[in-house]
Order: sequence, then structure tokens, then C-alpha cells
Amino acid sequence: MAPLVALAACSQPQVPTAESDNSSAEAAAESPDATVAQTPDGDGMTSEAGQSFTPLFSHIWRVDDATNESAPGSIFIFVANGTLLQTSCVETYGIYGWSVDKDAPNRLNVEENGQLAYTADIRELTNETLELELNLVLSNEIKEMTLSAVEEEFVCPDLPR
Repeated sequence: MAPLVALAACSQPQVPTAESDNSSAEAAAESPDATVAQTPDGDGMTSEAGQSFTPLFSHIWRVDDATNESAPGSIFIFVANGTLLQTSCVETYGIYGWSVDKDAPNRLNVEENGQLAYTADIRELTNETLELELNLVLSNEIKEMTLSAVEEEFVCPDLPR
């Protein structure tokens, strides 16, 4: 529970809500970094180009692609305010910043220590599946990643010592 409390305490830019006095366009004009906004009917989150991100924020995503080199039990939690929690069964958690690429509405930019660490092109986003193509900036590698929405309880298995 502590990581989720830490996410709530992060001071990333806030996404306008349905109660906000500003429309999406006004919010974007006031904050050039604002890239995600509440839809006019309050029914979800979209990029400025119309990509719906509601499923992205509605789930905890677990890596389920056996060909991926991710650590066992890797999970990603995207928060609408631009915060990403990434952890696994064998690693400590990391809290990073993310934003939508202004020139590519299906691309997320993820930063570590204020520097672009990787981009993630969304190939598929549904309530069950998140498929990403990661472009790792430092190593100049491209990796495919398939994640599934966590629908039930999950506990990391005990690992041999």
C-alpha cells in the first residue's frame, strides 16, 4: 500500500477533472506540458489527438510475454497525473514520470532522473491487453512488451535464496 500512497504524494502536473473550470484546450494553453485531459462528457481520459487512455489508468498491468526479458512478476501502474510505478517480484519499485508525445499521440515518453529513458509506442490498448514497443534510449534497443490487466489477486512467489 505504501507505493500507492507515494504515488498520490507526487507533485506531477495534475490532469483537469470534470469539475475543473478550464476546458481541455484552456488547460493545454496554460500548461504546455498538459497532454492528457478529461473528455468533455467526463467519460475518460484522452490525448489531445483523441487517443483514449482510460484503460491505461484503470488497471495494474503485468508483463505476461514469456519472450520478454523483464524481471518475474513485473508490473506497471500508470497514473493520469504523469506518474508511473514500475516494480517486480525481484526488484525494488521505481517511480518515474511519463507524458504523451505531442507529435505521436500513441507514444508515451518515460523519464528517469529528468532524462528520457524510453519511449513506448502503444500498439494495442484494451481493458485486457496493453501491447507496447519500447525504444530504449541509452542502448538504442527496441523491445516488444505485452502486458495483461491484473484482474485478480496476485502474490509474488517465494524465490529460492
